[in-house]
Amino acid sequence: MRLGIDFGTTRTRVAAVLKGNYPLIDFQTESGDIQDWYPSLIAVQGERLAFGLDALATQYDSDWELYRSLKRLLALGSPQSVLRVGQVELPLMDWLTQFLTTLREDLLRRSNLEVSSQEPLEVMVGIPANANSNQRFMTLEAFRRAGFHLLGMLNEPSAAGIEYAHRYRQSDVTRRREHVVVYDLGGGTFDVSVIRMTGQRHEVLGSDGISQLGGDDFDELLMELALSQPVLADSTRKHLSRVRLLNLCREAKESLNPSSRKITVDLSQISLVAGEVLVPVSQFYEKCETLISKTIRATESAMHSVLGEAGDDLQTLACIYLVGGSSELPVLARSLRDRFGKRVRRSPYPSAATAIGLAIAADQESGYTWEEQFSRHFGVWRESEDGREIVFDPIFSKATPLPGPGQPQLTANRQYHPAHNVGHFRFLECSQLKEQQEPGGDIIAWDAVLFPFDPSLRQEARLDQIPVERWPEAHSQWVEECYQCDAQGIIHVTISNQTSDYFKKYLIRESRSQKAKGGKRKAMSRRQ
Repeated sequence: MRLGIDFGTTRTRVAAVLKGNYPLIDFQTESGDIQDWYPSLIAVQGERLAFGLDALATQYDSDWELYRSLKRLLALGSPQSVLRVGQVELPLMDWLTQFLTTLREDLLRRSNLEVSSQEPLEVMVGIPANANSNQRFMTLEAFRRAGFHLLGMLNEPSAAGIEYAHRYRQSDVTRRREHVVVYDLGGGTFDVSVIRMTGQRHEVLGSDGISQLGGDDFDELLMELALSQPVLADSTRKHLSRVRLLNLCREAKESLNPSSRKITVDLSQISLVAGEVLVPVSQFYEKCETLISKTIRATESAMHSVLGEAGDDLQTLACIYLVGGSSELPVLARSLRDRFGKRVRRSPYPSAATAIGLAIAADQESGYTWEEQFSRHFGVWRESEDGREIVFDPIFSKATPLPGPGQPQLTANRQYHPAHNVGHFRFLECSQLKEQQEPGGDIIAWDAVLFPFDPSLRQEARLDQIPVERWPEAHSQWVEECYQCDAQGIIHVTISNQTSDYFKKYLIRESRSQKAKGGKRKAMSRRQ
């Protein structure tokens, strides 16, 4: 059985491949309700853990500690990161794996998916377009550990673009209007991609986004307004559960329609002494303007980087396609239409478009092909001018095409004579490059990799305790760095001393400041 799985910040959705159709999978809750989404939720009581549907059943039980937005944390974490929920502390990877394991079990026993427990679940997995290589690695690895068979990973806006083409290609896309902008506002992230559609071939031409902006932030704004209402006593405010209050605000936000004038937040569901709080919709929308403006600026940036002046008059644009659960907020479409006019179209299934697109991509008979690209610059700091300056060397630049399924990995090489006894490589990813190739925008620092240029240090287990200093014999050594990036955007680097015939391979991961102590390193290898 082939599936498309959109692991969301608040809700996870699954679509199946079924004889040319791509239906959403329904789940049955503990109370017997049927819903077409799976809660991305963790709950803890003492040492007891609950995930997904079981966690949802505890959301208004004060004996349980809730944690939502696990996906959002992945953008800042690493395989060594630790998350504490209640009294339970586990590696972030373990939390994610247990959640996905429960999802797999519930697909088999609490959904309408007709499949035997012995049949493999082959999945195409979604990932935010602006996800860094560390988030991509953790997501894929957790799905594998949970027992899913991975077909591949696709950026979420690209998947939504496939759903759009499957639904509208014949009516919207022409030779003159072959570009589609996918505006994807989810629970925790915002992504925008410009896609050229030629028949069933999709080429991502440019992407932008904000990794820490999504529906969660709109929920926070509504919560602040609810707590500021004078009907609430200070003592009541202090005893309200933040997580449960945010959940109430999310539900109230999702109930809005274009004619709504008041937002009702029913605090009696989480407090014995509080009742309903009414927030004027106009106040809430006014608060939302700053967040919406940020997404519009990112959309304009992506369009101008690809379409240039044509991005202003929208002549080559078929559609700005709104997807993601948070795009259902009425004021959002209104603001986008004020800026971009009639080209704005919301998906009939904004919350499910990505999952459906992933299922179509998983279908061997669908005929769709796609070409992704780097959404960030990846590189390393280096010394120049004999150590007098530090410069950024972009290894893979933003918009570099990623290899497609079955294609060879993308590679880049650097060769040089070193100057020091130990190489100290400080990797980072950034969303922009400013003047003089300086990193800018959203910056994430990765592993500070250490490699012994001096052959006498190649068996040294604690290179971090060796002072990095200029080495007179360094000019006699020839060093090569070989970078490899796969179709999922995961990067490895192999550093080798060609002269003395040894090398070491690294997976680029989280910065040392965020890693748990004692992180494992691969052993030094000699060339065979």
